[in-house]
Amino acid sequence: MVNKSGILKCFFAVAVLFLSNAAADDIDNYLASLSEADAAAQMFLVNIEGNSSYSAVEEIDESPLVPGGCILFSFNIAPSAEQIISYTSSVASYCKKNNKPVPYIAIDQEGGLVNRLRDITSPLPSESRLAARVSPSSAAEIYSAQARQLRALGITMNLAPVAEPSVESNKDFLGTRSFGSVANACVYSFVAISAYEKNGVGSVLKHFPGNTNTDPHTGLPFIELSLKELKENFIVPFAFALESSPSAVLMSHAVTKVADSKTPACLSEYWTREVLQKQLGYGGLIISDDIFMKALADNGFPPEKAVLMAVRAGVDVIMLSEKKFADVVSILLSYAHADKSFSESLKKSQRKIIEFKLSKGILKRQNGKIVSAQAVDSEQSVRDFYSAKKEGDELYRQLFLNGDLNEKK
Repeated sequence: MVNKSGILKCFFAVAVLFLSNAAADDIDNYLASLSEADAAAQMFLVNIEGNSSYSAVEEIDESPLVPGGCILFSFNIAPSAEQIISYTSSVASYCKKNNKPVPYIAIDQEGGLVNRLRDITSPLPSESRLAARVSPSSAAEIYSAQARQLRALGITMNLAPVAEPSVESNKDFLGTRSFGSVANACVYSFVAISAYEKNGVGSVLKHFPGNTNTDPHTGLPFIELSLKELKENFIVPFAFALESSPSAVLMSHAVTKVADSKTPACLSEYWTREVLQKQLGYGGLIISDDIFMKALADNGFPPEKAVLMAVRAGVDVIMLSEKKFADVVSILLSYAHADKSFSESLKKSQRKIIEFKLSKGILKRQNGKIVSAQAVDSEQSVRDFYSAKKEGDELYRQLFLNGDLNEKK
């Protein structure tokens, strides 16, 4: 007797495999259509000029060099939502005009003191204040409203949440940037990630595997905890939050006593491949912290060395606070030409980045090819922003100090 159930299962398995292979082929074909420099540039998240109209600041082979991602700092934030939407739209317009892959737009919008959009979006409390004040379900509403505002502004990645709990060894550095206890860090990080991802904004879980009271801008944090303490104090919240499928994890510059004790985590194969990917089962994007931070260079890891170590360690996205990155792109290409395994590492990361852009609607599949998504309707984006802002403002009124919007955000 024919087992129809078994035949159907086999059919669906073959269909899924076929579609998966077809999707992978689409991405490979898209990457093959790019110049080597444009493909390599996908692996960089860099700061950009201005706040009104975008243009590339450097070239390779007489062609504009556009990063895979652009990170906005305070000086990139125009005075109004309308102007920000115009600016982020100009990035896509410039890329389409110059036949370049459209980058994702990222920002640090944690809340509290780390709030690039404090004068634009609805109030976003710090992680510590939010966890102390509202339930996880209310936090989900707050983060969802914030996510819709970010998306309407043209921002497709948020470098948040901070998943590190506040402990004696890091509380002076993190301050209000932490949700607090291990339990709160688990639950509220999970909630934040889910809210951002469901509303079209890629979330970035940070800073894995942790930090200390040393500011990584000035020195390398050294985590002296035992393996048991490290797991209980830091790894547990990350492992829990990863179940909500963040788009990316940002590696810290911390050095740990228990393993690879001379290498910052963002350059360490142990922390990226062995722990994050193998032990915790994470398959999304891995982002380095800023490799131009002075503390790295002062400790023997200048950018030209750090970028190679990061790629070998399994990092997919290299973050730079600088605006120019042609020199490090050239370094990657030089090593890729000489080392086949290094070249394959680049291609693997580039595929993951294109997959992320497809998932957030920055790129789309059309007639068997990958192309840039259609230009946004700026007027609709403005309407969407103010609708989400109204919701966020009302939530804040209900949940914090009877809605005193002049209270410190």
